[in-house]
Amino acid sequence: MKKVIYKKVICLIIGITLGCRSEVHYTNLNGGYYLSADDVLEDMSLGYQDGEDGVGVIDATVFAVGQDNNFIIVKQHPRNFPDLPDKDITCYFIIPLRSKPAQSSDKNFYGPFNLDEFEAKKKELNVKDIAFTFVFKDLQ
Repeated sequence: MKKVIYKKVICLIIGITLGCRSEVHYTNLNGGYYLSADDVLEDMSLGYQDGEDGVGVIDATVFAVGQDNNFIIVKQHPRNFPDLPDKDITCYFIIPLRSKPAQSSDKNFYGPFNLDEFEAKKKELNVKDIAFTFVFKDLQ
């Protein structure tokens, strides 16, 4: 009997341990968007809060974000887990702050762009100068 209880306790502890994630960063942004990193800072991504559920929008590794009342702009180094982010590549994204994002997250933003494409799209969308105010220097 003790053996069965011992095994159940061990299974419960392992299950709880594996199921837990430690959030290392969380920041609310305009329009229901947020920055979040679980476990390590290199997990930093941009999501959208849809009721009680969070929906991923821009995958890791997001390292800089700027915003105003109309747009969120994002810099990201692509990351294929479990590898580190590829800091030789910088992708740019523009997220219009509409009333509510579409169900398909790829319709909620423009990008990924290189710097020249990003600047051209900003001009096309009439995005005013927005500074990158959330910058994670360790991820640059």
